[in-house]
Amino acid sequence: MRIIYVYVLVFLPALVVQAQTNIGEDSIRTVVLQEVRVSAQQKNQQQQLYQFFRSNQAATTEDVLSRLPELSLIRRGSYGMEPVIRSYNSGQVNLLLDGMRIHGACTDKMDPASIYIEPVNLSSIEVRTNGSSFLNGSSVGGSINMKLAEVACHDEPVFSGSLQTGYHTAAKAFYRSLNLNYASGKWGFKATGTYRKSQNYRDGSGKTVPFSQYEKANYSLHAKRMVGQDMYVKIDLLADDGWNIGYAALPMDVGYAKARIGAISLVKEKGRNGWGKMEAKLYANKVQHSMDDTHRPDVPMHMDMPGESVTSGMYVQTEKYIGQRQQLTFRADASVTSLHASMTMYQPGQSPMYMLTWPDNRQFQSGMAIQYILRIDSSSQLQVHGRADRSSFGLTSQMGKDQLAVFGYAGQHSSFFIPSFSVQYSRKLDQHFKASASIGVNGRTPTASELFGFYLFNQFDGYDYIGNTRLQQERGQQAELTLSWQPAKLNLQVTGYLSRIEQYIVGKYVPTLSTMTIGAKGVKMYENIPHALLAGVEGSVVYKPSSNTILMATVKYAYGKDNTGAALPLMAPLRNIGSIKQYLGKLWLQAEMETATAQNRVSLVAEERTTGAFSLYHFRLGYQTRGMGLQWQLNAGVENIFDSFYREHLDWGNIARPGRNLYLQVGIGF
Repeated sequence: MRIIYVYVLVFLPALVVQAQTNIGEDSIRTVVLQEVRVSAQQKNQQQQLYQFFRSNQAATTEDVLSRLPELSLIRRGSYGMEPVIRSYNSGQVNLLLDGMRIHGACTDKMDPASIYIEPVNLSSIEVRTNGSSFLNGSSVGGSINMKLAEVACHDEPVFSGSLQTGYHTAAKAFYRSLNLNYASGKWGFKATGTYRKSQNYRDGSGKTVPFSQYEKANYSLHAKRMVGQDMYVKIDLLADDGWNIGYAALPMDVGYAKARIGAISLVKEKGRNGWGKMEAKLYANKVQHSMDDTHRPDVPMHMDMPGESVTSGMYVQTEKYIGQRQQLTFRADASVTSLHASMTMYQPGQSPMYMLTWPDNRQFQSGMAIQYILRIDSSSQLQVHGRADRSSFGLTSQMGKDQLAVFGYAGQHSSFFIPSFSVQYSRKLDQHFKASASIGVNGRTPTASELFGFYLFNQFDGYDYIGNTRLQQERGQQAELTLSWQPAKLNLQVTGYLSRIEQYIVGKYVPTLSTMTIGAKGVKMYENIPHALLAGVEGSVVYKPSSNTILMATVKYAYGKDNTGAALPLMAPLRNIGSIKQYLGKLWLQAEMETATAQNRVSLVAEERTTGAFSLYHFRLGYQTRGMGLQWQLNAGVENIFDSFYREHLDWGNIARPGRNLYLQVGIGF
């Protein structure tokens, strides 16, 4: 206890600054998830992040995302948490897998693309904010790109792999993972498999939280074939199956959530005459999802709610170096997504009633992006980002058109053209101090739910939602200022940002419409309001006083209001995480603290609840050694040491988070 209190008192003041974790672009953060080849300049920073974000080898992709200062997670259950960047929700950010677009198949956002990916599938997670995200698509909030792991080819055949298993006490959860790699001079193969099973967890009051269980399996296969000295073809196949998934904050659970993802890529690492890396990719994916209420007690009317998403696309990206000071990156991409979701209501004593909640619809998207970097001199750099996107939406079934005809839909297509542009200037003010400023304009199209949604019940505010095909695209103006200080052993950064979003999309109550969902408070239709304002600050520090000690802290705060000055919903309060890690030979120890202030500034329109402050303490340890020709690894720890009863502000419903959790993870590598 004394050690923990000393740690808190000494380290807490450092929680007002943010670590520089990228080279060249201040609005990009990359977390490395496994051993990969990196440049000497990046290696130290990325390995530091790896040690912190992957210290718990059983962590899910959501656990890793939640550690980043730019990100928060909207939680509706233990599974399927929705990542948001700086309080921009999933419709305002791009969530990609290795540059591929994937659309969830759930009308209630219970399956963001991140739930179909395991950390063992990935080499890194890249978060881009503001204008630096244009290579990944148009958005007002940025992008998250989860990069798939590759196997490196070797002159001599190499076979390697790892096996891990673990257990968590709070939810009596089991985890198993297998990773196999084979590489020769021209061929490389990687196969992974992961299985997780979690029961209902126990909160800090000792009560079991019903409908918080889940079970899933994930499989992937990666193959690479060298076709030249620095050119190769790679194929990636990934399957993910989840079932018996509980959502404690929602009136329905999930019977199954499935994803099938495939891609083929041609990559040339280096071209001639100043050309850098070139990549071309073709991909396709299919997601199936079904909401289920058969295990819920006292259901007035049983409903089946399946959904399906099918996406195919391509992109080409290349780099060009112009002399020693200029770099140009070009990308062209296109995709098509088809969506379908329905609901069948089984009324006692009557025939089933069927309707489309996502009337069959299709989106065509195409875009071109360019990034230009000019190193003016040894102290300053200019970056220019630009993109142009064209998207069109339309219904593809007569039944869907007939449903929306009652709201004035006449069968027309909705088309959008979105130009985006940003400029960033960075300058080294002295040997250790650097400043960077950026401004830009961007935009995003409405989502399929906002355009075509048909009586989508939102448990957060208790209203049925209806789409509006007359919506306009959101347009954003953004500014950002970053200050960083990097003397020896210390890496410190603070970022402030301000965004004004015009034609901001919200749901507005329509008193003349009747509800469809039993118990719904009313019906809201998506509308554009004149504007909304989002602002905030992020900060962190990485300090390495010796080769055996690392200290890290992050802090974030967001503020949002609409054109009337009213608070926007789901704005996280001030929150920080601090860690100190000590290496003792083959053993490492880590103490960690998480705190959040109360959030009393809430959206009255959405009938949002206030949230109390909380503080959590965790302790982790790891031990690694070699024996019998194998690499042995042990990870253990206790999270929420004092068994605190709490919930985070972005958690839906009044559902408490897990209480004290002890975990043990054992791994073998060869």
